[in-house]
Amino acid sequence: MKISASAGKRNKIHISVDGEYMFTVDGEYWYSCPYRNKTEIKGDEECDRFLFDIGSRSAFISALNILSYGDNSRRTLQTKLVMKGHKKEYVAAALDRLEEYGYVNDRRYAENLARRLLASKHMSKPGIERELAAKGVERNLAHEVTSALDTDPVEEIYTLIETKYSRYLSDEKGLKKTVSALKRLGYGWSDIKSALDRAEIHREDE
Repeated sequence: MKISASAGKRNKIHISVDGEYMFTVDGEYWYSCPYRNKTEIKGDEECDRFLFDIGSRSAFISALNILSYGDNSRRTLQTKLVMKGHKKEYVAAALDRLEEYGYVNDRRYAENLARRLLASKHMSKPGIERELAAKGVERNLAHEVTSALDTDPVEEIYTLIETKYSRYLSDEKGLKKTVSALKRLGYGWSDIKSALDRAEIHREDE
Protein backbone atom coordinates (compact mmCIF):
# COMPACT_ATOMS: atom_id res chain seq x y z
CA MET A 1 0.00 0.00 0.00
CA LYS A 2 1.64 3.21 -1.18
CA ILE A 3 0.96 6.41 0.73
CA SER A 4 1.63 10.06 0.00
CA ALA A 5 0.91 13.35 1.74
CA SER A 6 0.36 16.86 0.39
CA ALA A 7 -0.04 20.12 2.26
CA GLY A 8 -3.41 21.84 2.10
CA LYS A 9 -4.82 25.08 3.44
CA ARG A 10 -4.80 26.03 7.13
CA ASN A 11 -2.32 23.40 8.28
CA LYS A 12 -4.20 20.52 6.66
CA ILE A 13 -2.46 17.45 5.32
CA HIS A 14 -4.19 15.37 2.64
CA ILE A 15 -3.32 11.67 2.65
CA SER A 16 -3.60 9.54 -0.46
CA VAL A 17 -3.43 5.74 -0.58
CA ASP A 18 -2.38 4.04 -3.81
CA GLY A 19 -2.86 7.33 -5.62
CA GLU A 20 -6.37 7.97 -4.30
CA TYR A 21 -7.22 10.65 -1.72
CA MET A 22 -8.38 9.07 1.54
CA PHE A 23 -8.00 11.34 4.59
CA THR A 24 -7.29 14.84 5.82
CA VAL A 25 -5.42 15.30 9.10
CA ASP A 26 -3.72 18.19 10.85
CA GLY A 27 -0.07 19.09 10.43
CA GLU A 28 0.74 18.75 14.14
CA TYR A 29 -0.34 15.13 14.05
CA TRP A 30 1.18 14.21 10.70
CA TYR A 31 4.64 15.64 11.32
CA SER A 32 4.93 13.81 14.65
CA CYS A 33 3.35 10.47 13.68
CA PRO A 34 5.41 7.37 12.70
CA TYR A 35 4.05 7.39 9.13
CA ARG A 36 5.45 10.77 8.16
CA ASN A 37 8.54 9.50 6.31
CA LYS A 38 7.00 6.35 4.88
CA THR A 39 5.93 5.96 1.29
CA GLU A 40 4.74 2.38 1.55
CA ILE A 41 2.99 0.26 4.18
CA LYS A 42 3.41 -3.52 3.97
CA GLY A 43 1.48 -6.33 5.59
CA ASP A 44 -2.21 -6.54 6.38
CA GLU A 45 -1.77 -5.80 10.08
CA GLU A 46 0.32 -2.70 9.51
CA CYS A 47 -2.01 -1.50 6.75
CA ASP A 48 -5.01 -1.91 9.03
CA ARG A 49 -3.23 -0.03 11.82
CA PHE A 50 -2.29 2.80 9.46
CA LEU A 51 -5.84 3.16 8.14
CA PHE A 52 -7.30 3.08 11.65
CA ASP A 53 -4.81 5.61 13.07
CA ILE A 54 -5.14 8.07 10.19
CA GLY A 55 -8.88 7.49 9.77
CA SER A 56 -9.68 8.07 13.44
CA ARG A 57 -7.48 11.20 13.50
CA SER A 58 -9.27 12.50 10.41
CA ALA A 59 -12.63 11.92 12.11
CA PHE A 60 -11.32 13.59 15.27
CA ILE A 61 -10.30 16.75 13.35
CA SER A 62 -13.61 16.80 11.48
CA ALA A 63 -15.45 16.51 14.80
CA LEU A 64 -13.50 19.43 16.27
CA ASN A 65 -14.53 21.53 13.29
CA ILE A 66 -18.20 20.67 13.87
CA LEU A 67 -17.89 21.42 17.58
CA SER A 68 -16.38 24.83 16.81
CA TYR A 69 -19.89 25.86 15.70
CA GLY A 70 -21.58 24.57 18.86
CA ASP A 71 -21.86 21.69 21.26
CA ASN A 72 -23.36 18.38 20.09
CA SER A 73 -24.42 15.14 21.71
CA ARG A 74 -22.28 12.11 20.96
CA ARG A 75 -25.05 10.50 18.90
CA THR A 76 -25.65 13.60 16.80
CA LEU A 77 -21.93 14.10 16.25
CA GLN A 78 -21.59 10.47 15.20
CA THR A 79 -24.38 10.88 12.65
CA LYS A 80 -22.80 14.01 11.19
CA LEU A 81 -19.38 12.39 10.88
CA VAL A 82 -20.72 9.28 9.19
CA MET A 83 -22.65 11.49 6.78
CA LYS A 84 -19.35 13.21 5.96
CA GLY A 85 -17.94 9.84 4.89
CA HIS A 86 -15.99 8.73 7.97
CA LYS A 87 -16.20 5.03 8.79
CA LYS A 88 -18.10 4.12 11.94
CA GLU A 89 -15.12 2.44 13.61
CA TYR A 90 -12.97 5.54 13.04
CA VAL A 91 -15.76 7.75 14.35
CA ALA A 92 -16.18 5.65 17.49
CA ALA A 93 -12.47 5.93 18.29
CA ALA A 94 -12.51 9.68 17.64
CA LEU A 95 -15.54 10.19 19.87
CA ASP A 96 -13.96 8.17 22.67
CA ARG A 97 -10.95 10.48 22.52
CA LEU A 98 -13.16 13.57 22.45
CA GLU A 99 -15.00 12.36 25.54
CA GLU A 100 -11.68 11.67 27.24
CA TYR A 101 -10.58 15.26 26.55
CA GLY A 102 -13.95 16.68 27.64
CA TYR A 103 -14.93 18.03 24.23
CA VAL A 104 -17.98 15.76 24.17
CA ASN A 105 -20.05 15.38 27.32
CA ASP A 106 -23.69 14.41 26.94
CA ARG A 107 -24.66 15.40 30.48
CA ARG A 108 -23.18 18.87 30.10
CA TYR A 109 -24.77 19.23 26.67
CA ALA A 110 -28.18 18.11 27.98
CA GLU A 111 -28.09 20.38 31.03
CA ASN A 112 -27.06 23.44 29.02
CA LEU A 113 -29.66 22.81 26.31
CA ALA A 114 -32.40 22.19 28.88
CA ARG A 115 -31.65 25.49 30.60
CA ARG A 116 -31.67 27.35 27.27
CA LEU A 117 -35.00 25.84 26.22
CA LEU A 118 -36.52 26.77 29.55
CA ALA A 119 -35.11 30.31 29.60
CA SER A 120 -35.70 31.24 25.95
CA LYS A 121 -38.80 29.25 24.99
CA HIS A 122 -40.36 28.59 28.42
CA MET A 123 -40.78 25.01 27.26
CA SER A 124 -42.36 22.43 29.57
CA LYS A 125 -40.40 19.60 31.14
CA PRO A 126 -41.98 16.98 28.83
CA GLY A 127 -41.27 19.24 25.86
CA ILE A 128 -37.64 19.71 26.90
CA GLU A 129 -37.24 15.97 27.43
CA ARG A 130 -38.54 15.27 23.92
CA GLU A 131 -36.22 17.91 22.46
CA LEU A 132 -33.19 16.46 24.25
CA ALA A 133 -34.02 12.99 22.93
CA ALA A 134 -34.41 14.42 19.42
CA LYS A 135 -30.93 15.94 19.77
CA GLY A 136 -29.39 12.56 20.50
CA VAL A 137 -29.42 12.54 24.30
CA GLU A 138 -30.09 9.09 25.76
CA ARG A 139 -33.66 9.00 27.10
CA ASN A 140 -32.82 8.12 30.69
CA LEU A 141 -30.33 10.99 30.84
CA ALA A 142 -32.85 13.34 29.21
CA HIS A 143 -35.43 12.41 31.83
CA GLU A 144 -32.95 12.81 34.68
CA VAL A 145 -31.84 16.25 33.50
CA THR A 146 -35.35 17.61 32.94
CA SER A 147 -36.61 16.20 36.23
CA ALA A 148 -33.97 18.25 38.03
CA LEU A 149 -35.16 21.55 36.52
CA ASP A 150 -36.67 23.97 39.02
CA THR A 151 -39.70 25.33 37.21
CA ASP A 152 -43.41 26.00 37.74
CA PRO A 153 -45.41 25.11 34.59
CA VAL A 154 -48.20 27.56 35.38
CA GLU A 155 -45.71 30.36 35.89
CA GLU A 156 -43.96 29.57 32.60
CA ILE A 157 -47.28 29.51 30.71
CA TYR A 158 -48.36 32.75 32.36
CA THR A 159 -45.12 34.41 31.23
CA LEU A 160 -45.78 33.30 27.65
CA ILE A 161 -49.39 34.49 27.81
CA GLU A 162 -48.37 37.90 29.05
CA THR A 163 -45.57 38.33 26.49
CA LYS A 164 -45.44 36.22 23.34
CA TYR A 165 -49.17 35.37 23.06
CA SER A 166 -50.84 38.42 24.59
CA ARG A 167 -51.86 39.85 21.20
CA TYR A 168 -53.75 36.66 20.30
CA LEU A 169 -56.06 36.57 23.31
CA SER A 170 -58.63 39.12 22.16
CA ASP A 171 -60.84 36.56 20.36
CA GLU A 172 -61.71 32.87 20.38
CA LYS A 173 -59.61 32.06 17.31
CA GLY A 174 -56.53 33.59 18.87
CA LEU A 175 -57.18 31.79 22.14
CA LYS A 176 -57.36 28.43 20.38
CA LYS A 177 -54.13 29.22 18.53
CA THR A 178 -52.45 30.05 21.83
CA VAL A 179 -53.65 26.85 23.51
CA SER A 180 -52.41 24.77 20.56
CA ALA A 181 -49.01 26.46 20.69
CA LEU A 182 -48.72 25.81 24.44
CA LYS A 183 -49.62 22.16 23.96
CA ARG A 184 -46.85 21.85 21.35
CA LEU A 185 -44.47 23.09 24.03
CA GLY A 186 -45.56 20.11 26.10
CA TYR A 187 -48.02 21.72 28.53
CA GLY A 188 -51.17 19.96 29.68
CA TRP A 189 -54.63 21.53 29.62
CA SER A 190 -54.96 21.82 33.41
CA ASP A 191 -51.82 23.97 33.68
CA ILE A 192 -52.82 26.00 30.63
CA LYS A 193 -56.27 26.66 32.10
CA SER A 194 -54.77 27.70 35.45
CA ALA A 195 -52.47 30.17 33.71
CA LEU A 196 -55.32 31.55 31.57
CA ASP A 197 -57.48 31.98 34.66
CA ARG A 198 -54.64 33.80 36.37
CA ALA A 199 -54.15 36.07 33.38
CA GLU A 200 -57.87 36.92 33.32
CA ILE A 201 -57.80 37.80 37.02
CA HIS A 202 -54.65 39.85 36.52
CA ARG A 203 -56.21 41.84 33.66
CA GLU A 204 -59.40 42.43 35.68
CA ASP A 205 -57.34 43.71 38.59
CA GLU A 206 -55.58 46.14 36.28
